Amino acid sequence: MAVAAFVIPPLLLCVMLALGRYEERMLGEAGAEPAEAPSERHLRAVPDLPAGESPRSTAPHEDKRAA
Repeated sequence: MAVAAFVIPPLLLCVMLALGRYEERMLGEAGAEPAEAPSERHLRAVPDLPAGESPRSTAPHEDKRAA
């Protein structure tokens, strides 16, 4: 009896998700084309600094009133 309590709800959830995906596929746009990916990626982990700027510290400043 405990096995049924732990097995049936996940199976029902999977069935509901599968039916939702089926419905999206059947009722989706007929001529939908996937968007083209850009040919080059211009991502950088840290952006470059503009010319003439010095890097600032990101360390938190101490509050003189807290002491």
